[in-house]
Order: sequence, then C-alpha cells, then structure tokens
Amino acid sequence: MVRESDIRVTDGIKIVFFDVDGTLMHEQKIPDSAKRAVDLLKQRGILPVLATGRSEYEMAAIREALDIDWAITCNGAHIGFRGETVFATPFPREMLVEWLERASVHQHSFLLYGAEQMFISTSAECRYFQQARHEIGFRDPLLYQSVDEVPEIYQCIAFLDEGQERLYTDRFEDEVFLHRWRPWALDLNPRGVNKSVGISTLLDHLGFAPHQAAAFGDGLNDREMLQFVGRGIAMGNGHPDLLAIAPFQTKHAGEDGILYGVENIVLASR
Repeated sequence: MVRESDIRVTDGIKIVFFDVDGTLMHEQKIPDSAKRAVDLLKQRGILPVLATGRSEYEMAAIREALDIDWAITCNGAHIGFRGETVFATPFPREMLVEWLERASVHQHSFLLYGAEQMFISTSAECRYFQQARHEIGFRDPLLYQSVDEVPEIYQCIAFLDEGQERLYTDRFEDEVFLHRWRPWALDLNPRGVNKSVGISTLLDHLGFAPHQAAAFGDGLNDREMLQFVGRGIAMGNGHPDLLAIAPFQTKHAGEDGILYGVENIVLASR
C-alpha cells in the first residue's frame, strides 16, 4: 500500500487516466465508489480520461455514465473526444488483408476494432470470444464479410495460442506491438503504440506534463503508462508483474480501490 514518503512533491495532478476492465470496472460494473472518485476529481478541477484496450465504440456508454469527454482506446492507437476521432494510428490495409486470409485458412478468429464499430472474422460463437465475453464483456460485433466494408482498424484481438501467433507476426515483427492477455487471446497494435504513447499525445495536446498526470491500471498493457506518468497506481487485483514495477498500489477494484487511490495518492500533497 502507499506510504506518504513515497509520494514525490509535484505542482499538482491535473489529469488522471483510468484503465477500465479490472480497474474502473469490477465484474463488468462501475462501483458506486469509483463514480464518487471521478466526481471528486472533477470537483477539484482534475480531468478524468479513460485509457483502455477496448474500442471507442465500446466505451460510449461508460463515458456517458461518468460524464467523461476523452478516451484513449485500442491501447493508445485511438484518441477520441466525445466519441469523435482526434488522433489515430490505424493498421495498413495490406496487413489486415493478409492476416484475415491466413485466419480463414487456419480457422482462427480475429476481432477488429474500429472507432464506431467492431467486426469478427468468424461467427461470434467462437468459443474463445464467448469466454472473453463471459470474463470481461463485449458488445456484439458485426460479421466480417469483406475488407472493403471495414473502416480503419486500430487494434485486433487474435484468439489463438502462443504457438500459433508467429503465423501472423513473423513477416510483420517490426510493425506490430503484441500484448498477450490470456493464453488464448493476443492484442495486436501498430508498432510503437501503447497506452503511454496515447497519453503522451493527449498531454501534449492539452498542455500538460507527464508529472502532472496519474494513472490507474491492473494489466500488463498498463505497464508503460504507469511508468510514464507522475503517479502510476496499480490496483490491488493487478497482475503480479505489474504490481512488482508499479510506483504505487491501491486496494482491489472491488474494495473501493479507485476511491482509495484518488483520495490517498492522487490528491495527496506529498
């Protein structure tokens, strides 16, 4: 847990980034205490921002429920203001075409994240997709028909095991950033993109410095952002490898961890 002596003096936190699943949300719901924490930040003039591996499309209801304007989605590849694209790093079209052709041959399922919709390359009855939906929830994707019908894509989730990922990454190893979050599920983003990159872009846009930012997260895709901001805070339920490197730690997401972290770390003066 946080020690007061661990908090370095800054000229004040101006902006706070929240991962969603396992952080701002617990068991697919936003705890009332997390809502109070976001309201407390706004009362103090501190800007709350979502920073998630999910798509802008999936975050609309959460943004509206919490009255949050900005969202960094697709692990940093898309930044939206009230749902409208402001900055984005999409995949090259030819890369998507090759992946989807191979996925069809090997009967692997890909989830494609656009800003306003998401697509699945096979039936949504894919057992790994259904398992992910059970664990963290997904909105219904459209069935992929043709690459010509698909908008710009900022992130893919490939439902396959580690031994199969080289089918898709070998030829593009210098162009893709990988994050495996389940033995059977892999995030793919354009190379050079992660949450800290999206945060840096938004901080520059808004005129804030990294030491004026705090961030909450629980997964390995939160590693870069927790190390980048002034106060990087891991949830008590976070991945052990994240807890090992996070500058600060709060309570479990289901035990008012967001509110505790806001009150005792973000708003602490020392």
